[in-house]
Amino acid sequence: MQRPHVVSFNGELDIWKESEVEARLSVLDGGAPIVIDLTDVRYLDSAFLSALVRLRRRLPNSTITLVVEAPSVRRIFELTEMHRLFTIEAPSHKVGE
Repeated sequence: MQRPHVVSFNGELDIWKESEVEARLSVLDGGAPIVIDLTDVRYLDSAFLSALVRLRRRLPNSTITLVVEAPSVRRIFELTEMHRLFTIEAPSHKVGE
């Protein structure tokens, strides 16, 4: 099994971080499964959601998993029906972490 390409974000992902988000997602080429780790994200807005949709359109056949812990962030993905475009999972914490 191929190792996934993991991209982690933290804090607040809003319009002010759009260029950083785009730059980090632009390097993904779909050559490996993609994991977007949002475990430490407290807030995101439509700019981030749009970046994810652009990623999905650019890589329509890639496996893309979003790892989400904060209930408020998970709720945004539920309300926007992003589960239709991405696999959304809770983080799997290992014992001792």
